[in-house]
Amino acid sequence: MVNAKSVAANSARLIVLSIDGMHPDLYRRAHEHGLKTPNLQELARCGASATAVESVFPSTTYPAHATLVTGVPPRAHGIYSHLASLDPTEPARPWHWFAAAIRVPALWSLARAHGLKTAAISWPVSAGAPIDYNVPEIWDPAAPDPYLDFQTVAHHSTSRLFEELLRAVKPSSHTGPDHLRGEAAIHIWRKYRPDVMLVHFVGYDQQAHRYGPRAREALAALELADHEIGRLRATVSHDDRVAVVVLSDHGFLPVEKEAAPLAILAQEGLFDMKGKKHPELKRLGAVHAGGSFAVFWLEEPSSPEQQALERALKQLKETGAVAEVVGRDKLERLGSDPDAEWILDAAPGYFFSDRFSGPMIRKADKDRGTHGQLPGRAGMEAAFIAAGPGIAAGKDLGRIKLTDVAPTLANLLGVAIDELATDAEPLSLA
Repeated sequence: MVNAKSVAANSARLIVLSIDGMHPDLYRRAHEHGLKTPNLQELARCGASATAVESVFPSTTYPAHATLVTGVPPRAHGIYSHLASLDPTEPARPWHWFAAAIRVPALWSLARAHGLKTAAISWPVSAGAPIDYNVPEIWDPAAPDPYLDFQTVAHHSTSRLFEELLRAVKPSSHTGPDHLRGEAAIHIWRKYRPDVMLVHFVGYDQQAHRYGPRAREALAALELADHEIGRLRATVSHDDRVAVVVLSDHGFLPVEKEAAPLAILAQEGLFDMKGKKHPELKRLGAVHAGGSFAVFWLEEPSSPEQQALERALKQLKETGAVAEVVGRDKLERLGSDPDAEWILDAAPGYFFSDRFSGPMIRKADKDRGTHGQLPGRAGMEAAFIAAGPGIAAGKDLGRIKLTDVAPTLANLLGVAIDELATDAEPLSLA
C-alpha cells in the first residue's frame, strides 16, 4: 500500500469541469453573443480567469486533456492525437481511451499518493486510470452512437459504479450527455465525497462541429452546460473548502469546405486501391484531426514512394486548403508528434476529412466548425476560470498555456508539484 503523504492544511477540495471547445469570449463577452451563462460569468467575477489559454498541437480533445492533467505537451505525455491507430484504412479506428498510454505522472496519481480520493466522469484518456470512482470516456468504435454504448463504458468503469449511476440517474433517449454527466457527478460527490473530481462536458463541442461555433444550437448547448455547472455549484456550496475550476481544451473555428488529403495520397499510389472495394494500407499512415492532417512512414519508404508523397504535398498546397506545412523542426518546438513526417495546418474555412474518394475539395455537408489547427491561430484559444478559497476575485491571469493548468490544480490540492514531470509553475491565483 502507498503511504499517504502530507497534504497542506489549507488545501482545497477540487471540482474540475471541462467544457469541450469553449472559447473564453463565450463567457467574457457573453452579452455580445446573446448568451445566458450566469454561472460562468459569476465564477469569473468571484475568481481568477485567463483572457486566453494557448492549447497544444494538434489542438484536439485527447492530447489537450492529457496535458491538462500532466502539465506537459504531447511529445512528453505520448498522446499525440485522438486516434490510437495510424491506419486510415481501418474501418473503425480506436481512440486513445486508456490512461496507460500516458507516459508521465498524472494528477490522479499524485492525488492518490497523497491519500486523496478521486473521481472522474467521461474524462478523456482515463480508462484504467488509478481513480477511485471512474466512468471513463470510451466506446466501441463500431457503435452507431457512442453515447448509447453503455456496455463498453460500464465494462471499463469502477466495479459496479456504472450500474449504480444508471439506477440513480435514470437516463432516457431524450436526456443529453451533459445532463447525464452532471447528474452522475452530483451523485458521486454526495455519496463518496471525493477530494478531486474531473468532469468532461461535450454538448457544445458536438453542436459547434455540426452547426458552427457561434450557431444558435451550439450556444444553446453551452447554456445547458452552464446550467449543469450551476447545479454542481449548488451541490458543493455548503463546503467552504471547495474550489471550482472551469476550463476547456481548445477553441473553435467556422468552416465551409472539406478537404480530403487521402484522396490525393491514394491517387499517387500511396495506398493500394487497384481493384479493391476499400483502400488497403501500404507504408504510409495518416491521422485527420479537423484543422490538421498528419502523415507517417510506418516503414522505410522507397525512393519512388518518397517522391509520390512530395508530389501529393505539392498538389495539396495548390488547392488552397493548406495554411502551413508544419515540419519536424517546428513540431519539436511545439512539443508535438515526433514521428510525423509533417502535419498540415488547415487554411481558414477548410477542414480535413478521412475521405479517400471524390474531389479533393468540396462544400462541407456535415461540419460547420472544427479545431485542431496550430494553437496560435486566433479563435483556437481555450479557457480557464478558478474560484474558491484563497483565489482573488476578478483576477485577470492574462494569456496562459495549457501546460500551466496541472501544476495549478496540484497546488490547489496541496500536493507537491515536483511530482509532476512539468517545468511549468503554478499560476498565482491569490
